[in-house]
Amino acid sequence: MIISRHKRHNDIAGYILYMWQIEDLIRASELDPEIIRKNIIEQYEQPEEVKKELEEWYENLMEMMRNEKKEQSGHLQAIINTVNDVNRLHVTLMHSPKEAAYQQQFMKAVPLIKELESKMKPQPSHDIELMLSAMYNAFVLKLQGKEITKGTNEALKVFGQTLSMLSAKYREDQKGELNPE
Repeated sequence: MIISRHKRHNDIAGYILYMWQIEDLIRASELDPEIIRKNIIEQYEQPEEVKKELEEWYENLMEMMRNEKKEQSGHLQAIINTVNDVNRLHVTLMHSPKEAAYQQQFMKAVPLIKELESKMKPQPSHDIELMLSAMYNAFVLKLQGKEITKGTNEALKVFGQTLSMLSAKYREDQKGELNPE
């Protein structure tokens, strides 16, 4: 919650990846508030009121996962909506005559995206979701101690640069400072 709040305002791509991690962490904890409390919340060196707020945040996420039938897999609708919002901004930037730098950065990712498209299961809805999924899948593979090829690492670097630039544009847009017209 503390990290997600910061990321939501400063790094939207990082926020999405973090929330996907939290969803998986909750699943690994069997959607059990006691396991979350013991293994996660109690590890924070925070005042009791912050720990209580964290408990409520995790419990709300667990309830949302149950309501949306996401106990086994998938992403919460709120996170899907955020990914789609970021994609809408991406589309706007790709059509803006003022955003040549972003367009050039994204064009570096296009061949890598095309190469990955056929390998992704389930198929992402759009290029932004594909890049985010690739980043998250690589994170999971690293956690599992699996090797990531040099080519994949190079693609992840380009995706990371593109998503970082898009996150900066998203932050500008949220502050009302972006005028792509």
